[in-house]
Amino acid sequence: PKSTSPRDSPWDMAESVKAAPLPDGGTIGIAAASSPFENRSEIDRGVRWYEERGYRVKLAPHVYARDDFVAGDAAARAADVTALFADDDVDVVQTLRGGYGASQVVPLLDYDVIAASPKPFVGYSDVTALHVAIRQRTGLVTFYGLGLTSMGAPKREEWDKERFLRGMTATEALGEVPARPDD
Repeated sequence: PKSTSPRDSPWDMAESVKAAPLPDGGTIGIAAASSPFENRSEIDRGVRWYEERGYRVKLAPHVYARDDFVAGDAAARAADVTALFADDDVDVVQTLRGGYGASQVVPLLDYDVIAASPKPFVGYSDVTALHVAIRQRTGLVTFYGLGLTSMGAPKREEWDKERFLRGMTATEALGEVPARPDD
């Protein structure tokens, strides 16, 4: 008889896969999986923040798309995320921002491509839907963290951005996250 163990469900998580960290001078691929940018300057500032630290940024083809309150067609958003995983020049896949719409992308991702090319995946807010789906279907460990628009945001503390970057580049366990010095 077939086991009825909870681990036999179709939602079993694959074995954990940790991707390689972001190398010095590496490339961050940016996809808009949810809400669109509010001001184009948000994208420009985020790109500049990375470039000032010696990294490259590759914007997915539809990162500037808009369709009311989402960043364009769901199929195009999913294609962009999948393509960044497939791109050998991209070291980290980061979302533009959170917001609304990531759940529309979940059934359209190519999880075989993601599993074949594991990379750190980063996003927050409703991008949690992608974190869960990617983890369950590929085993890839993902990172709940800042979107590109936060990287160059004047109101975002440098401490937050530097801690984020450390999380993307560290090869050793980070341990306990210290309290923000001015908090």
